Amino acid sequence: MSRQPLTLLGIGLLLLALTGCSGITDPRLLTDFDWGEVEDPETVVEGISTAVALGELFILGQMSTPTRCYKLQADFKRKGSELTVRVNARSNDSPNCDQSIGGFRYTAVMSNLKFQTYNLRVIHDITGAAGGEYSTTVVIR
Repeated sequence: MSRQPLTLLGIGLLLLALTGCSGITDPRLLTDFDWGEVEDPETVVEGISTAVALGELFILGQMSTPTRCYKLQADFKRKGSELTVRVNARSNDSPNCDQSIGGFRYTAVMSNLKFQTYNLRVIHDITGAAGGEYSTTVVIR
């Protein structure tokens, strides 16, 4: 067998290993966010709960808003072992909005985290109302 194919194979395996190690040592944070209005806003319990499964962090959150006409968006940040999720509730200024209070539930997922202990901070930022801030420690295994 010629040395050239073995050399090329060795270089290819080395590049593959380096690419794989780079992805393991500095993984890109993957996120997902979904939300919906609750039928009975009186049942909303402001706050968050978390669960970890298969290396992913799941966050279930609830918040009340001054009216039902809000839309939610999330911002995710990771800095070392600090994870921050900012959930922004902004009024959509609909002319068809009644003035009864609103309630929302959301799920947020953070994937591709290293196996370690993290400090999670979730901030509820609500236009026209007091928000909230919730902190907890999570272990990804």
